Amino acid sequence: MERPHFSTTHDLIVFDVDGVLVDTSRSYYEVIVQALHWAWTSLINGVVDCEGFSERHFATTKTHPAFNDDYDIAWAIINCAATARTPSLSKSLPGPEEWRALLDGCKEPDVPSWVRRTFGEHIPRETVRKACEELYFGVTENERRTALLSPRNGLWENERAMISVPWSGLPVPAGIYTGRTAKELSLALKRLRWEDFPESMIITSDSGVTKPSSLGLEILCKTANASFPLFLGDTESDRQTVRAFGRGTFAAIGDFLPDAQYAFPGPDEALLYFGLFSPPTT
Repeated sequence: MERPHFSTTHDLIVFDVDGVLVDTSRSYYEVIVQALHWAWTSLINGVVDCEGFSERHFATTKTHPAFNDDYDIAWAIINCAATARTPSLSKSLPGPEEWRALLDGCKEPDVPSWVRRTFGEHIPRETVRKACEELYFGVTENERRTALLSPRNGLWENERAMISVPWSGLPVPAGIYTGRTAKELSLALKRLRWEDFPESMIITSDSGVTKPSSLGLEILCKTANASFPLFLGDTESDRQTVRAFGRGTFAAIGDFLPDAQYAFPGPDEALLYFGLFSPPTT
């Protein structure tokens, strides 16, 4: 893939966060793994006799446009396994290919409705979400009396920045469109040292706008007075967001979408390719 000449075609850069700005391979994925093990042993009284939710399960789920919320991934796989009604997790958990086939039956963006209709709600969604939040953020001493789990440290502490350029050093305005809550995003911005990122250019799940809706891109473009964004994402929901918007370019970061027209190992490489970042000279 040849590097194009510097172009002013893109007048806005929009970032997803997980897997794009921040390496979450040891945080959100681990949240799902640990939430499944906790629910299986503590709520279902089962036995964890296999690896559990593997990286192949995770990668398969990320290629489905509706599964942008990792806490709902945990809730979905827990309730899927619970339908087997056997204490053995190895006998209850679908393999990655079987899980993919089940996901193909989800034709709607409303994941909770699909899970309840397909598997039933053996474990309440809010219970799983609370457990996932505790795993991700950690639990303070004051919270331990009412906590479902008592992790010593939050898994967010395992996250690492993936981009080297400060947002203010980009040649065009920058926006963030993420499935994170504002509370979760604040930790990512702290890790990136982007605490001064303008709030007006951020779309989180707290706003009620979630991918693959194009509304997030519409809002960011209107705020920045832009018309042709470059969206750096890593999942099918990110790609579908750009398709729904009808304008701009989608560039895949990481390994989840190897068939993408533009795919890069990290955001620095993507920005360099599109002429929106110049690495410092030594």
